[in-house]
Amino acid sequence: MKKWNLIRAVLMLLVALVIFSLAAPAFAVVTEEIEAKQQELEEIEKRRRDQKNALELRLNREAALREELKHLEQRVEELRLEQEKLAVEIAMVEKEIEQAEADLAAAEAQLKSQEDLLKLRLRAIQQHGVVSYLEVLFESSNFPDFLTRLHSLSTIANNDLGLIEQIKRERDIIQAWKEELELTKAKLENMRRQVAENEQALESAAGERVVILESLEVEIAANLKAINDLEKEAQQLDTLIRKLIAEAASKFSGLQGALQWPIEPPTWISSNYGWRRDPFSGAQAWHGGVDIAPHNGAANYILAAAEGQVIFAGWNGGYGNCLMLDHGNGTVTLYAHMSSLLVGVGEVISRGQRIARAGTTGYSTGVHLHFEVREYNKPPVRSYPSGGSDHRYNPMGYF
Repeated sequence: MKKWNLIRAVLMLLVALVIFSLAAPAFAVVTEEIEAKQQELEEIEKRRRDQKNALELRLNREAALREELKHLEQRVEELRLEQEKLAVEIAMVEKEIEQAEADLAAAEAQLKSQEDLLKLRLRAIQQHGVVSYLEVLFESSNFPDFLTRLHSLSTIANNDLGLIEQIKRERDIIQAWKEELELTKAKLENMRRQVAENEQALESAAGERVVILESLEVEIAANLKAINDLEKEAQQLDTLIRKLIAEAASKFSGLQGALQWPIEPPTWISSNYGWRRDPFSGAQAWHGGVDIAPHNGAANYILAAAEGQVIFAGWNGGYGNCLMLDHGNGTVTLYAHMSSLLVGVGEVISRGQRIARAGTTGYSTGVHLHFEVREYNKPPVRSYPSGGSDHRYNPMGYF
């Protein structure tokens, strides 16, 4: 009996060795094919990363140009308001000049009238002879009468001359006021011409920037098309990779119960699952995982969310340093952007095991873990506009 048990054990061992020898090459072939496709995907992701970098530069340039154009338009508007203000001031000065010209004309007319009156009196005196002190004296009945006559003649002459001098002074003041107004008007006109020239220069600069923006928008559209084409190619390749992963033998039966939180505390969620504004392109984009960031940007340890086997460990384009764990039943968890990896392809990992350190590799704006749950045995969450299906599910529903 013991001999028979020994023979049976030997036979079972031989059978196991044969099965292992047959399965191992097959698994190796699948693994090599996966790695080859991952390398191909990495090249696609590199090209897409280059396009995104170029897009980011152009978007930054576009934002700067739009900001500059905004300032130019504001300045043009300010100059237009200044033009309107100057036009109002010039109109007011012109009215004052009109008033000064009217006052000057009135003063000239008054001066002429007074001078004509003085000339008339002088002609009357000339016709009747020159009035002398002797005539005044001889015609006077007494000395007081003489003084009175002399004072009257002197007063009339002085009044005439004084009035003429006063009118001349007023005329000169009005003339100086008019000249000052003319000078002010000339300065305002010069300012208006300068503002108009500045406005024209700014409008020309704004026009040039509009042309640059239009050209830049064409380049941005080309970048976006290239990125979309690369994403489509990546989706097709990803479909093939998922197929190869699904075909790979797994000794696990899928996720059982809640997942282990995939990064050591303290942490916070920096970006949720779903649609969001892409931090690089600024466009609405699908985010198929959850981003968990350690406080103060520390390189916290990354933990396996559940037991499984490493089917990918290495650089994965925009994901940077990336790990994929197969948990069986078409379920895979993905960990991305790590600074360093602690495990390799083929290793069996236990739940909560340290597998990497947090980092900011690939398409990343800071130290964090991008964590995904992919389930190929379920209907896709959504479809890409360019084709392909997304089997990434909201990780928060598994904790």
